[in-house]
Amino acid sequence: MRLRILHVTPYSEAAWAYGGIPRVVGSLTRGLARRGHQITVCATDVHDETTRLPRFGSDTTELSLGEGVTQVLFPNLSNRLAYHQQAFLPVGLRGFLRRHVADFDVAHLHACRNLPCEFAAHYLRRAGVPYVVQPNGTAPIIERHLHAKRLFDFVAGGRTMSGAARVLAVSPAERRQLASLGVPEGAIHVIGNPLDLGEFAGPQRRGEFRRRGGIGTEPIVLFLGKITPRKNVDTLVRAFAQLPYRTARLVIAGNDMGGGSAAQRLAAELGVAERTHFTGLLTGPTRIEALADADVVVYASEHEIFGLVPFEALLAGTPVVVADDSGCGELVGQTGGAVVVPVNDAPALARGIGEVLAQPSIWRMRAQQATEHVRMRYSSEIVCEALEAVYCDIVPSFQEAISA
Repeated sequence: MRLRILHVTPYSEAAWAYGGIPRVVGSLTRGLARRGHQITVCATDVHDETTRLPRFGSDTTELSLGEGVTQVLFPNLSNRLAYHQQAFLPVGLRGFLRRHVADFDVAHLHACRNLPCEFAAHYLRRAGVPYVVQPNGTAPIIERHLHAKRLFDFVAGGRTMSGAARVLAVSPAERRQLASLGVPEGAIHVIGNPLDLGEFAGPQRRGEFRRRGGIGTEPIVLFLGKITPRKNVDTLVRAFAQLPYRTARLVIAGNDMGGGSAAQRLAAELGVAERTHFTGLLTGPTRIEALADADVVVYASEHEIFGLVPFEALLAGTPVVVADDSGCGELVGQTGGAVVVPVNDAPALARGIGEVLAQPSIWRMRAQQATEHVRMRYSSEIVCEALEAVYCDIVPSFQEAISA
């Protein structure tokens, strides 16, 4: 049965500056379309701190992304508020939902505490269309804008989550997190995030990132992702300063969303600024080249319930060091290509990084061996097959078609 599936997200696949959720949405929607479903994605036009995605009219832009996916972009009232305060105010979305929400069999809402998904949940409930919510780590009140999040919950009253037919956790750690927040155990379904294996097809070409950055054969310690406080880039800088490898380079690749300036100051204070490179946001092939050229990728984050980057590093054949705080350490540690260390422990992190740098060929081999584990569990085909089963379980017309 071909399902008509609506995905609603604050940020589209092209909005790399907003982290992993945009890429998850892209992988899921393309994977579902390849399985024969009709996909519509509603998102805002945010792109990064200063720019928006192009639209071709005064209101919405509807365009085919290919592979059976249609995207509808809605202009944000303020790009600055979206980037700095996570306040997404889509002009025209409610009207679109009023007109079209009943055209869908099922909906998938991404992230918590955002108006696009709140609007969608309201109209979906009115139309009797079932929906799932995928928080991807955004359900608890953590890190930034705590008062605004509490106010949002007070006003919205948690209706979006409580009205969901299923709440999707991407790891056992997030299942436990959601249960602790009062989500009924029976409503929670664990499905990992999808990885786009096409980006890693064939052997990885190494040397391009080093060449562009003027880095020779020196060991590269890489962080890749949004630079927010919970990513603990400051802990990484402290650990790097403790390494005995005085020619090693620390590369911090990502856009500053609250932690970059402090990390730069700390690098200067600890005397490693000359060996620390802040590249800004890396996207597309450049990102893969950085992962492939690194000697070790470090993710010292806390409250990281999945973590796309460590898995992508393993797919590029690069070992990783991750913190044990939540789902990321739990899942990545199972691959065999990672060192898992206590969260917020700079000396332990330094020891973990040093362990990898001391035996580069052994750890590179372990990372390459881990790729099969990653492919077997998190390819978009496998994840979308599991997600399709969840959709079909909650769509009454599908159950009727099976019974007929």
